[in-house]
Amino acid sequence: MRIVRINKGRTVNLPIRLVGVLFVVFITIKLMDTLPEPWSIFIAIAIASFLPLLWFSFNVIIINEEKKTLFDGIWTMGHKLGKVISYGSIEKIFINKVKTKQTMYSLSNRQNIVTNHEYQAYIKLNNGDKYYLFSHPLEETAEEKVTKIREKLGLEAN
Repeated sequence: MRIVRINKGRTVNLPIRLVGVLFVVFITIKLMDTLPEPWSIFIAIAIASFLPLLWFSFNVIIINEEKKTLFDGIWTMGHKLGKVISYGSIEKIFINKVKTKQTMYSLSNRQNIVTNHEYQAYIKLNNGDKYYLFSHPLEETAEEKVTKIREKLGLEAN
């Protein structure tokens, strides 16, 4: 059975996850002041049960070559949130070179523009749909990852 799971990164970034934890702590402290202790503990546990969903959620693509399905969505704590798409065949996996710019300002209001290249990998199905896989600043690393995905799916290099 050939199932390839590609992790595209975390769904919720670190600052929002930390704010979520601080929010739960703040709510728990406020509940202890206003409600009787058993109720405040019960509500705090109920609210805190959602924290693992924030910390352990990832954007993924799961390709099941046997069933010819592609899942593009969120994987969190063993549960999938998203849609499963049926496809006929995979046309190709390719990498695009994208130019990125970053503008930085100093205290004297001088402007410094840094340009880089980023390599973004996509998978294209035979019906023309394209799905983003990952990006990397180094071409060699991006090519290695794409080669591994091609080998797992049994595709030939383009």
